[in-house]
Amino acid sequence: MLHRIKLKLHPTAISIGSVAVLGFYGFNNQAFSIIGNTKNKTTVTNYSPRMAAFLATIRWAETGTSGYSSYRKLVFNGTFNDFSTHPKIKQCAQVSGRNVCSTAAGAYQMLDISWNDLQPDLGLKDFSPPSQDKMAIEYIRRNKAINDVESGNAEMAFCKVGKVWASLICNDYNQNPKTIEELTKYYNTQFAFFNKSKEI
Repeated sequence: MLHRIKLKLHPTAISIGSVAVLGFYGFNNQAFSIIGNTKNKTTVTNYSPRMAAFLATIRWAETGTSGYSSYRKLVFNGTFNDFSTHPKIKQCAQVSGRNVCSTAAGAYQMLDISWNDLQPDLGLKDFSPPSQDKMAIEYIRRNKAINDVESGNAEMAFCKVGKVWASLICNDYNQNPKTIEELTKYYNTQFAFFNKSKEI
């Protein structure tokens, strides 16, 4: 699914809020939840079950899968293997009767301008799965949806970030978004999985 960001988000220096949020989501070594396991590769994080499920649902809506392979997807065709930086590969295709070109890549279909914005602010050393997750969480934070995610108000959170991800609700990109019913169903399945994983 094509990913478009209308950057009304100013690429300023990372705020204290960003540092606090990223610290809370603990990009550290205390891991519990499995994001994806494909071809013997596992990405593990210590996000809350609600955040892990929310991220998984965005990955699924954007790429068709929430597993590890989503982190390698190019917007229209193919995959990339070099995680050292954003691939910055422009692809073009017909979308809703018009020719659209995009550099969207990865699990959250981040554009090259998203990488240019967030990489220095978040101090990202690469475009690896954990880095892609950090980028997604920063956009969730910037759109004031963190509390909605963590309180279980997924529908409101999906709407708040709908202008970031074209596959979600509450935008007018006309790029075949998922319905709220589809998003909620997938989210609930993922939440049950991650909640159970935390208890193990």
